Amino acid sequence: MGEIKERDYMFDTFRGLLMCSIPLSHFIRVAGHFSAGSLGGIIYITINVFVMQAFVFLSGYFSKNVEKSKKTSFHTFMWPYLLGIPFFYCVRYLILGDANWNLDTPPFALWYLWALFFYRYFSKEWSKIPYILEISLIVYLFAGQIPFLSGTWGLGRMVSYFPFFVMAFQCTGDQLKKLQCLKKWHCWVLGIVLMGASCFLAFCVKQLPVGFYLLKSPACELGIEWYWDIIGRIIILVLAWSWIILMVNILPNKMNYMAYIGMNTMPLYMLHLIVRYLVKVHSINFGILPDNWVVYYGTIFVLVVLCCVVFTSKPVVKGYDFVVEGLWKVFCWILDRCVDLLALLHKPVAAVRDKVLDTISGIGEKK
Repeated sequence: MGEIKERDYMFDTFRGLLMCSIPLSHFIRVAGHFSAGSLGGIIYITINVFVMQAFVFLSGYFSKNVEKSKKTSFHTFMWPYLLGIPFFYCVRYLILGDANWNLDTPPFALWYLWALFFYRYFSKEWSKIPYILEISLIVYLFAGQIPFLSGTWGLGRMVSYFPFFVMAFQCTGDQLKKLQCLKKWHCWVLGIVLMGASCFLAFCVKQLPVGFYLLKSPACELGIEWYWDIIGRIIILVLAWSWIILMVNILPNKMNYMAYIGMNTMPLYMLHLIVRYLVKVHSINFGILPDNWVVYYGTIFVLVVLCCVVFTSKPVVKGYDFVVEGLWKVFCWILDRCVDLLALLHKPVAAVRDKVLDTISGIGEKK
């Protein structure tokens, strides 16, 4: 009998911390008094130089089974993405009074699901390319010079975050343990240096607008010099990797509330965007709270905590899963009936039926 491997909750805690950082970043950006050279700017830059990179890294680390990744990628990532398009169209229309349906541009924040689908679905193919990590890093550094690597089809972010997926995909458990070697004082020093870097970027590096840190648009769209785009990407690469090393050294590997959030990220990731739109329209004080910086940042913090608690609560998680998985079962049933109908018209269709369902559903062979 083999031993049952104990779950390492460090990864869940890491994911939970990252997930809590995302609404904090979003609310700060649209709260009404945002500027780069402020406390909000420091927090925003700190989050956006490593959080999504770390999210992609964690996903890549657990995507080494390429057959499973391909099999489950549609169900896990593309399906919520497809549901999110009409859902957030309705949200934007109801809250903002106007909405655009651009099929060639992933809606706000859904680019992550779009990108992960392609990373994982084609992992078997791209992992066979020689020097794929080196190639992805070179493309990353010069992506800002390529005009079509923009928000269209999420290409700018797909290319810019891909190296972190590849790094994690190629990272073994032993290699990760070697990174977890920092002493406590090393972590303190590294943390202070990283926060100092965020302050420096916020107050001293005016050449890089805050929009740059999203790695979404080419330099020409942002109005920055080509060499500053490359310098900025090098800075982000170093800072993101340093933050990841720091986190894997300081986060606990025991079950805790942050780990619980990390196990239930999707409802929080999707639903906090509704609150973001409300904050964008009404500002953070909603017209009823005093307008001073203590109340301003305090309200942002409270709103983030409320989102994390409410949107990861068991009733909300169960409701989210009921809707998403319920619609998934309906989709599979409809697809099944369509294949049955086609099989009546053309017999060879029946022969590929199970393969089609297995490829896009990730729910196993059809019985």
